[in-house]
Amino acid sequence: MFSDWKVLYTKPRAEKTAALDCRALGLDHYLPLRSATRVYQRRKVTFLTPLFPGYIFVELPDDMRGELLSRGHVVRIIHVLRPIRMLRQIAMVRKALKVDPEVQAVDPITEGEIVRVGSGPMMGCEGVVTKIGRKKDKVVLTISVDIVGKAIPVQIERGLIERLIDNKTKTYRRVSSSETQ
Repeated sequence: MFSDWKVLYTKPRAEKTAALDCRALGLDHYLPLRSATRVYQRRKVTFLTPLFPGYIFVELPDDMRGELLSRGHVVRIIHVLRPIRMLRQIAMVRKALKVDPEVQAVDPITEGEIVRVGSGPMMGCEGVVTKIGRKKDKVVLTISVDIVGKAIPVQIERGLIERLIDNKTKTYRRVSSSETQ
């Protein structure tokens, strides 16, 4: 039944063990794993790591909750409001992992967010996302020079930027389009 699908939030680095618990209890589950390659002392090692660290998707009837929680690897069970939508998204994740097993999860960035460039030649620059490219791999970042009342748009790869968080409210800072000009 679709309404039984939940998301498990696990203890750190316990996703695979929690998935084994689900298997032992006979629960349908999905732990999306991606390929990662590291070099250790001139040796290349490839291993599987969770695509979404800390999360497992599981079909969990209410009568099995206590038994799963008692095994000690699951911290919280998150109820899904729209399970059919989640299952469609999981199907898309499966397809993406088949096409590219090394795919990585990123935080979605929207227009109007204040971001910082985390790496590359523009590292440390802050600005407002004013446009997102059609393929969503590039964004236009507007860097303002307040004293002269001007700004310059810079096109940059999506993977190089990170959100800035408002420390007072612990929320992502957003600006309106009137503030970006």
